[in-house]
Amino acid sequence: MTDQKHILIGGGSGFIGRALTRELQAAGHRVTIVSRFPGEGRLTWEDVRQNGLPPCQAVINLAGKHILDMRRPWTARYRDEVLRSRVETTSTLVDAINAATEPPEVFISTAGKCFYGSQAFRSPEQYFDLNEYSAPIGIDYPASLVSQWEAAADRLDGSRVRHVKLRLGIVLADARKKRAGARGIFPMLLGTFKKGLCLRMGSGVQPFPWVHIDDVVGIFLRALDDRKFCGIFNVVSPGIVSNGTFTRLLAERLGKPVLGQLPGWLIKTVVGRDRSTILLLGQRIRPARTLDHGYRFRFETLESCLDDLLARSSA
Repeated sequence: MTDQKHILIGGGSGFIGRALTRELQAAGHRVTIVSRFPGEGRLTWEDVRQNGLPPCQAVINLAGKHILDMRRPWTARYRDEVLRSRVETTSTLVDAINAATEPPEVFISTAGKCFYGSQAFRSPEQYFDLNEYSAPIGIDYPASLVSQWEAAADRLDGSRVRHVKLRLGIVLADARKKRAGARGIFPMLLGTFKKGLCLRMGSGVQPFPWVHIDDVVGIFLRALDDRKFCGIFNVVSPGIVSNGTFTRLLAERLGKPVLGQLPGWLIKTVVGRDRSTILLLGQRIRPARTLDHGYRFRFETLESCLDDLLARSSA
């Protein structure tokens, strides 16, 4: 971005928010986090509800409880928490933006690749491409969740504020312990694979729509700065692979054999049937509009992504 800006990030204390904040602050921008807890450089959600937005040029929302938080059993109560953590935070920011006398230039809302529903086939070749122009192919629980999440964002007055809707794939970030906020699925998988427990999820034929954390940050920065970015963009790498291929490539780099598969019935038992579709089914998602708008991925292949993350994780 060329001009110094004040940027509000809802839920900015997560690993994506921290990575994005580092880049924005390094470029000289001021970042304020909207969080449940007060602190330096922070506002609480109640502050925003009571007082509206402070003067700012951009608002980003990354807030939401993680649907695959294995520390929480998949109960009706937690399902409700996951939904409210996304819809209510989005609604709070949208209401504040719509009420602002001088609204920000851009609002970037986020949601997940689960919007497209789930495909289930017997081989990777049977999966068909889905892009930003595709309608959902089936409504499972994750797709319903994302649909409600995006509906809250769509209440934004688009005549006053540019709205960018980013649908994120599986974000892969390094596992350095010294790096604050280096979380996500990759550190967990890396720890498991290093112990020799290299297992496919179910059949392994389901697509694994991954994206490197650096490209996630890069797309956010481009969306903030480029006024042509408006509407829906898939934040997934063009080099999508199957879960089985991901398992094999990571195991090979660690010098470990793939032992087989983690049975679908066991995954459903552990994470719950609603959440299991995220792991056992999938979507072959393409970033068509992201590429059409000129973004060039730093990591287009899973091989280059894994090599980079493993090198960083050992640093």
